[in-house]
Amino acid sequence: MSRVVQQSRNTFDEAGARACLRARLGAVPRRLGGWTELALAGALSIEVPAGPVGLILGSALGPVNETLGVLNDVLDGAPTMPFGFMQSQPAISLSVMAAQWPQIIRTTCMLADDDFWDFAARLADHWALDGVESVLAGWVDSDAGRSDWTLFALDAT
Repeated sequence: MSRVVQQSRNTFDEAGARACLRARLGAVPRRLGGWTELALAGALSIEVPAGPVGLILGSALGPVNETLGVLNDVLDGAPTMPFGFMQSQPAISLSVMAAQWPQIIRTTCMLADDDFWDFAARLADHWALDGVESVLAGWVDSDAGRSDWTLFALDAT
């Protein structure tokens, strides 16, 4: 059964997310999309424990909006970076975040709506059966600059 042990509600503009990353990491990681920067800035506000951790990243349209941004740049004839499309992919965001916490052993990203937190808690309970001791779950809304995070402690019984 999962129980909430930490929560963090964050609102950032683009400069604020980068300032947070600079303060926490000493520098802003290179080549991150805006959605990934927002996700990582919010996640860093949670103290992640040492045991095996799961990571659930959720958004209504975050990766979709990042992809549309790259496609709009192409249509407008603007120069696009070769990694632009890659940074719109949720798996890249998960790997960047997991690199901050080597104890993360399981990850997933989902497009969801208002039921995200209920689904995240149920998935966390399921992961407890596989040896995950806690789950870091985040809801990232780039349109509103929101990066809200919850750490669930798990009990495998």
